[in-house]
Amino acid sequence: RAAQAETAAAAGPAVVGVCPRPGCGGQIFLGRKGYGCSHYKTGCTFVIWKESLGRTLTEAMVRSLIEKGRTNKLKFKDAAGESYDARIVLRNAGTGELALERE
Repeated sequence: RAAQAETAAAAGPAVVGVCPRPGCGGQIFLGRKGYGCSHYKTGCTFVIWKESLGRTLTEAMVRSLIEKGRTNKLKFKDAAGESYDARIVLRNAGTGELALERE
């Protein structure tokens, strides 16, 4: 098991998907604070922060955002404490900007 853990660590960060930024083609991977593009050194600014819109985004949520442009329906609470359904949507594929889309 230790050898497997070392192999996984040596392989680098897990790839979540392909960068949706037009013309980029880099790979999205999990960093310390968010999911960023492997082409950041050559100017790609795409990033989805782990903590976004009052949620901690999972790898599955980020994969859905970059592949489909939205998450599944989620529960949120408004300022008054009332529950509502919404999806997190990828508003800007060039930057990773997110928004809520109420159901």
